[in-house]
Amino acid sequence: MDPENVSNLEDALKDYFSQYELEDLCRRFGVVLTYSGTSPNLRRLAGDLLSNPQTDQNRQFLHTLIGELLKRCREQIQNTTREDNLYHKQMILQLDQLKLSLSPEKEGAPALEGFPEPGASIRSNLTEFFARAATAVTVVDADPAAGTLGCLQKVVHPIRLLIKEPKGGFDQHFVRVLKTLTERGKTIEMKLHPDIHDRVILFDRRCWLAGGPLKDAADTLPPLIEVIDNRDAISDRVEAMWLAAEWLIIG
Repeated sequence: MDPENVSNLEDALKDYFSQYELEDLCRRFGVVLTYSGTSPNLRRLAGDLLSNPQTDQNRQFLHTLIGELLKRCREQIQNTTREDNLYHKQMILQLDQLKLSLSPEKEGAPALEGFPEPGASIRSNLTEFFARAATAVTVVDADPAAGTLGCLQKVVHPIRLLIKEPKGGFDQHFVRVLKTLTERGKTIEMKLHPDIHDRVILFDRRCWLAGGPLKDAADTLPPLIEVIDNRDAISDRVEAMWLAAEWLIIG
């Protein structure tokens, strides 16, 4: 059971379902809903469902639940301004990733290769994806680690990392990989910002949202989707955060 999937499902339930709607859905499928005080314990529900997703009851419930969450998420995107719907687009990626992880056909599914067309989803090798950049690369990552840096090893242009410091600080593996890349002549600037929740990639005047951790790309390739309509708004927001962030110097 992936803790990030549990957290994402908990957030989606909180944002897109009322207590009454959730209670009604649980009754329909015979799913036990526990409470914390007078409110449903959403983390407990998400954890119980994802710890044993292959039972008939949980599988049918999750199929209906995720389908409804995706529907409501898309409705929010249609009914909010371009500047306000970044969260919902990110949630769609996370729910799609959760749906894929629960699919019995997920193993052996072909990955899409090559550079993505505008608006297309990709699950290709991230190292090669970044290597195609013809401009400086900016990565916003809420959960950086050595694997994040590993994705950038073939980038030939300057790299900017806008990141949140992990609990407990950066481990020695992260420091070693960073040192190796700089010794190879990579130009890497890093800044810390406390208010980072999304994963954004910017280069070649294009913008992508990542639906999973970049640090785990060697094991689980995160889905990427290119942002078209509000690319400029996201780029401006990232630039503003970069200017307000604190420099991070390691070593």
